[in-house]
Amino acid sequence: MTNLFTALFLTAGLAATATTAQAQTGISFGPRLGLNVTTAANSGTPSGFNEETKSIVGVQVGGTVNIGLGAHLAFQPSLLFTQKGMESKAADTDRTDPPYETTITASATTKFNYLELPLNFVYTIGDTDGFQFFAGPYVAAGIGGSGSYKVSLNSTDPNLSLFNGSYPGSLTVEFADKQNDNANLGNTSSTSPTITVTAKRFDAGLNAGVGYRVGPFQAQLGYGLGLVNFVPNDSDGNDTGSKSYHRGFQLAANYFFGGK
Repeated sequence: MTNLFTALFLTAGLAATATTAQAQTGISFGPRLGLNVTTAANSGTPSGFNEETKSIVGVQVGGTVNIGLGAHLAFQPSLLFTQKGMESKAADTDRTDPPYETTITASATTKFNYLELPLNFVYTIGDTDGFQFFAGPYVAAGIGGSGSYKVSLNSTDPNLSLFNGSYPGSLTVEFADKQNDNANLGNTSSTSPTITVTAKRFDAGLNAGVGYRVGPFQAQLGYGLGLVNFVPNDSDGNDTGSKSYHRGFQLAANYFFGGK
């Protein structure tokens, strides 16, 4: 019986110690849901092309752990499914056979799916509630993607004018360190084949922003600065000279269970 009481006291003591440690560190966790408004910063556009890039909207969903580091400071790692991408448009005009003129315009909306791990440090003005400032790095791995495209031809050349018009199609995304020439065109049996876009799998960068917390609820508005060029090398493994980096705003909300 003495051994039983001893075991019960030890168990109670360990539970109290664990509870005290949790209270001191303020460990809590919960779901995260939000939206991304992203685009890409590009350089190295081929000569002759007039290119513009616009933002698109994607989702982010996952979970966040809040680890208190003091009265105002917390560490918040998250694991998220997140979508990034851009809407791009490029045009080129051929005037090498006067008086004829041929203009080709291509537009595409590409959405990349990532598993992302943001590692943010959060400073709250107030003990637990109030305005926040946060910053930290992130790493991400690509897991898929999709999109659509449209190619338009407008030519005054009688040999080409028969093909004037717009040709829409769909995109798929693959991740690799170099272009796969055999994957550029997927289903070529139709007049609008599926095109495969190749991107580097791993991304990394910095996040920073502001937020507000009330009890278990937290809302944050941030900006993500991608630091990894996601354009792969050509099929021979050579640098293409083109560079693209993810850029975008994030608006997300958390609900934390347990802790403060």
